[in-house]
Amino acid sequence: MNVTDRFLLLLTSPDDATYDQYDSPNIGQAILIVTAYALVASLNTFLSATFKSGSIGFSMLTFLGSFLTVYLTWAFLTIVLHLSAELWGGLGELPNIIAVVGFAAAPLVLTSAASILVTLAGAALLPDDPDLILAKISLGISLVGMAWGWPGIICYFGLKNGEKLHDLKAMTIILLAFIASGMYEVVNSNAFD
Repeated sequence: MNVTDRFLLLLTSPDDATYDQYDSPNIGQAILIVTAYALVASLNTFLSATFKSGSIGFSMLTFLGSFLTVYLTWAFLTIVLHLSAELWGGLGELPNIIAVVGFAAAPLVLTSAASILVTLAGAALLPDDPDLILAKISLGISLVGMAWGWPGIICYFGLKNGEKLHDLKAMTIILLAFIASGMYEVVNSNAFD
């Protein structure tokens, strides 16, 4: 299966897309998907910083910081999920979870593209946004992306298939990770300032 086919399958049938990752984890495809997510998310950060600061130098720093943060998040989430699965009897090795967590970035490519549209619309239509409508929309998009990708549904199927973890255990790990990540996102959002 090529990376485009896997990407589409991740969006439509994550169980089928991660089914083979216990026997043959495909880290190369995961790297491509995470890189696509890093580029799109960093572009959004660049645009936001440019519209707010007007400084290309500052915007480039935010682009690089965002790009690096995506890879650090991938590494952190991979370690947390692998250790959690290992504690609960998962059979997978580290390459298995590296691949499936990387695959879980697929929906984040789409939600980041949607965030770019919100950023552009905000700059054109609501440059001041006193009611923080755009910030609330961005928070909603982020939460949808988390529920679908990192650390959501695709990570659940990844734990189930790549780590050979029981469904209920995989669901518990993902639910706890989602609640923690969601709380962090809401607290650090400027949607309620």
